[in-house]
Amino acid sequence: MTAPRLLRLYPRAWRDRYGDEFLDTVGQEPLQLQQVIDIVSGAIDAWLSADVRGTTRASAASTGGVTMVKSVSVCEKNQTRYTKRDGVVGAGVMLAGTVLFVLLAAFLKRNGWSAAAEAILVNGYLVAMMLSMPFWLTKGQPVKSQIAMIGIPTALLVLIAWINA
Repeated sequence: MTAPRLLRLYPRAWRDRYGDEFLDTVGQEPLQLQQVIDIVSGAIDAWLSADVRGTTRASAASTGGVTMVKSVSVCEKNQTRYTKRDGVVGAGVMLAGTVLFVLLAAFLKRNGWSAAAEAILVNGYLVAMMLSMPFWLTKGQPVKSQIAMIGIPTALLVLIAWINA
């Protein structure tokens, strides 16, 4: 994924105000997974956060870059990277979730709910992985972004499984 493509995820007012600075900051090198997650999370936050929308509108009228400097300094403070412990906790959540889904599928199959059991088996690992993300991959991201990045795909998987069951 390239920075110009990811820039399109942001609202137009944000792109107009910060797009050039964003591209200069990110650079032309290939992006790592954590950078892509940070940028996507920032885009979700830009769409959902009234603070970001208000700041973008207010700074559009000004000629200074104070707002961008403030945003960058706030992002640097909130930029939490995961530790080995966070990775172990995330892996534990993923494994425990997978085991719980397998046990639930076995219970459902024994009680005559074969289609539901199959849907849970197929999606159990993916849902468990997404539920582990706040402990490591999306740690430190805004809550609204985490809800959007984890809750929406999880809800879609559950909906698809329910429809197919």
